[in-house]
Amino acid sequence: MNYEKNDFVFEEEYNLDKVSKTTPLSIEIARLMGKIDPDGEMNRDGLALGAVQRAWEEIAGEQINKITRSVYLRKDEVVVTLSAPNWAQELGFFSEEYCQKLNERLGVDILKKVSFRSR
Repeated sequence: MNYEKNDFVFEEEYNLDKVSKTTPLSIEIARLMGKIDPDGEMNRDGLALGAVQRAWEEIAGEQINKITRSVYLRKDEVVVTLSAPNWAQELGFFSEEYCQKLNERLGVDILKKVSFRSR
């Protein structure tokens, strides 16, 4: 079923006409709920998710970025999902070092842990 622009009741209030076809629905829901900062990045306890993800990319380096599947926040913890369990175990030994580097790069002292999981 195809919907026209005028089929949306919330159009004027939420600017649904500006939603990109490639934007994930979860981002748009977060935007509507006020969970995204004015620059379009998710906020979590004063941290923008996009800023954390960019900092991780810079800190992790090319090889680790190739095996990184996602980076997300859970309270004061950064969770990095990786493509293989052996990498998750190996990088777990450097969790404190990565946490310190992320806090330094972001200019905060909010993050308490970096954990690694495989997917």
